Amino acid sequence: MTLAQAPIPARQRPWWTGPSFLLGAALTGLIVGLALISWLWTPYPPTQMMILNRLKPPSGANWFGTDQFGRDVLSMIMVGARNSLAVGLGAVGIGMILGATLGLLAAIRRDGWLDNLIMRTADFTHAFPAVLTAIMITAIAGPGMLNAVVAIGVLNLPYFARLARGAALQIWTQDYIQAARAAGLDNWQITGRHVLPNIAGVLVVQATIQFALAILAEAGLSYLGLGTQPPNPSWGRMLNEAQTFMAMQPWLAVFPGAAIAVTVLGFNLLGDGLRDALDPRLRRAR
Repeated sequence: MTLAQAPIPARQRPWWTGPSFLLGAALTGLIVGLALISWLWTPYPPTQMMILNRLKPPSGANWFGTDQFGRDVLSMIMVGARNSLAVGLGAVGIGMILGATLGLLAAIRRDGWLDNLIMRTADFTHAFPAVLTAIMITAIAGPGMLNAVVAIGVLNLPYFARLARGAALQIWTQDYIQAARAAGLDNWQITGRHVLPNIAGVLVVQATIQFALAILAEAGLSYLGLGTQPPNPSWGRMLNEAQTFMAMQPWLAVFPGAAIAVTVLGFNLLGDGLRDALDPRLRRAR
């Protein structure tokens, strides 16, 4: 083997060629692609009921079969992907923006009463089981996609607040922060120019992980009837409706369950790949 043909050592390969990132990007891209295509086309209208075609097994006409109302399962999976991603995006957006803001504020006022108030509130919120808290919030506010977004977003707040505070405190100890102070910048200017850009990477990685958890939480709420409401398709509600027919038509549960599993796995692997790219310690190791 010549020098030109020698394989590149694993530690010198670009981060985007890592197996975690490639597989995560492929799985995530598949789900996002289905969601985008569903805006323009589905094999059948996802809410159209055809009783004569109820409980048909997978075939050329209906690739994933039909449910107890004759609706095309593939069409429902595609639109369900759109709804699940919308809930995840909204919930993670709420958690990251508000949580990171609170965490940065706590880092600025470190060791003060405001820092203690924010962190103790985050600890109190984090102490309750996440799904149980989401169920309580949606039960009080009422079922629906918007309330599910708010409930899951509230659950994400303590994760991002604690992460942003911890990462920001490390940045505040750096020498260039002291130089910025000497240059006349106040705390808010330093946060915007130096602290936030340096912790953005860890926030993005955490967002991918929380996105996967948000998909699971939305499926759980929909399974209980507290998430996305009919006639809008939802993976969790599809699982709930399929349990009656598990012995006769197991595909009704297999396909939405597989969609949830693929989505969660994809975002987790994508987060691992992004961590390898955005973590400065790992970059130095390579």
